[in-house]
Amino acid sequence: MWRKMSAAVVVLVTLLLGVTGALAQEKSYSADRFDVDIAVNQDGSLLVTETVVFRFVGEPFTYVFREIPTDHTDGVEILEASVDGRTYPGGTDAGQVKITADDNIRVTWHMEPTANTARTFVLKYRMLGVVQQTDSADLLRYQPLPDEFEYTIDSSTVTLHYPSSADLLETPRVTANTAQVDRNGNEVTFTRQNIAPNNSMVFEMLFAKGSLISTPPVWQARQAEQDALAPVWIGASLLVLVAGIVGVVMLWRTHQPNVKKSTAVHYEPPTNLPPAIAGVLNGSGASPSWSNALATLFDLADRGVLSIEEIEKKSIFSGQDFNIVLLEEPGNLRPHEVGLLRLLFESKGMQHKSVKLSKLGNAVTGSQWKKFTEPLETEIKAAGYIDAKRKQRRTWVMVGSFIFLIVAVLIMILTVIFENQFGIWPMLVALSFFLVFIMMMIVSSTMTILTDEAKALANEWQSFYQHLKDITRSKAAVGETNMFNRFLPYAASYGMLHQWAKFFQKEGWTELPPYFHALNRAGDHGMAAFVAMTAASSSSGGSAAGAGAAGAGAAGGGASGAG
Repeated sequence: MWRKMSAAVVVLVTLLLGVTGALAQEKSYSADRFDVDIAVNQDGSLLVTETVVFRFVGEPFTYVFREIPTDHTDGVEILEASVDGRTYPGGTDAGQVKITADDNIRVTWHMEPTANTARTFVLKYRMLGVVQQTDSADLLRYQPLPDEFEYTIDSSTVTLHYPSSADLLETPRVTANTAQVDRNGNEVTFTRQNIAPNNSMVFEMLFAKGSLISTPPVWQARQAEQDALAPVWIGASLLVLVAGIVGVVMLWRTHQPNVKKSTAVHYEPPTNLPPAIAGVLNGSGASPSWSNALATLFDLADRGVLSIEEIEKKSIFSGQDFNIVLLEEPGNLRPHEVGLLRLLFESKGMQHKSVKLSKLGNAVTGSQWKKFTEPLETEIKAAGYIDAKRKQRRTWVMVGSFIFLIVAVLIMILTVIFENQFGIWPMLVALSFFLVFIMMMIVSSTMTILTDEAKALANEWQSFYQHLKDITRSKAAVGETNMFNRFLPYAASYGMLHQWAKFFQKEGWTELPPYFHALNRAGDHGMAAFVAMTAASSSSGGSAAGAGAAGAGAAGGGASGAG
């Protein structure tokens, strides 16, 4: 009985181990060897034969590919592609090879589903114009292995033959990674073992000048012509950049308002402007933001129009949320204040008495946002704060800046199209135009559209803003006991709402505004809830406010893989 049970357990364990091993056998492949035979011809071309033994494991593989770059060559000609000694004809079916010519030459062997076996792939091709000329020698710089491959290679032997008439000046040098180098007559061998993925190699060989080629290859001659024009392109780019800088500086100086900055420090609001308008004027663009809407919200709450209530969590996984409740709507509200109430409590023609803070992101978008911004902008214009001519000039500067951007993009496109004729040097001119575009955008953002009187008023409010900022950085003393609540709307209008609340929390402030109702007001709990509310409200209207190097310079390389 026990023997039978023991035997059954052994059989079961064996089956489980077999199933587990089968499941663990993932699809993978590697190369037992990647050998390259290179024959250097008298005209500077190479006849290359690659022999790769791939070992496939797991699920079936149906293709193997090899990409050969044409950089630093006068072209690549594919001569033959075979698998296990059988030459594949052209096509995309199993047993055929597809050759695609573009910037790179891509060879794809389509094979029958192959798994748990090794197969030998041979590719023969001719690379034209590989040997280049230097001032004192004929130079062969070559990368025999791909620079992009995801498999390991157990061993690689690169064998190079050069004409007996060619005079090798010095021992071949491996300039990227390492290899064992052996020389026998006019044959050089590079040997490597245990090669990790993407671990290629580059070597250089110097021959006596004229012993291999009498004239440089076409690509090198073309590159020399392009480099000869480099000073012209560099000069043109510098001319554009310098002219752009001079123009931008003159533009900036010409459009500065004739207003002297006051050195007085304002510890109190300079005038009785509503917080939203004060915040808008403090910038140069006079464009309302979500911070200005928050300033109006807290100002209305302080005046008894609104209240803010913490909502009890339904579960430990739900986030903290708050209700904004409309208590009353007085008849003496400013247009932008009425607009904010419409923004918060009107939706699809329906009136509501409360809105969750977490839902404001949906309310403050698109046309809804205009309910607040349009009346606010109308008030600012009616007060005579906007200079129409300055606004028009700033618009023209912004439009003009995009002309420089368009020119930069156009030059980049033309450089890519005509790279063979001009190289990449024209990109410097494109870069100069792009830098001028950036500078003009910066200048346009600093150009005020306010009148001189409004700018002088804005400078006073800037001083008050700096004072509030210094308080949050502990660079200024906290004054009266009611400072936190009284200046809160202004801090919100300047985008400092959360920093303002967080600072006073660290200072031990526990007295909450009367309009804020926390679930637990005892000790620090109420202030912690208020700080959380400021963080949530500051982010809730965000949508409205914003309404391979190893083979560099060498022929060869490329990519290789299977799937």
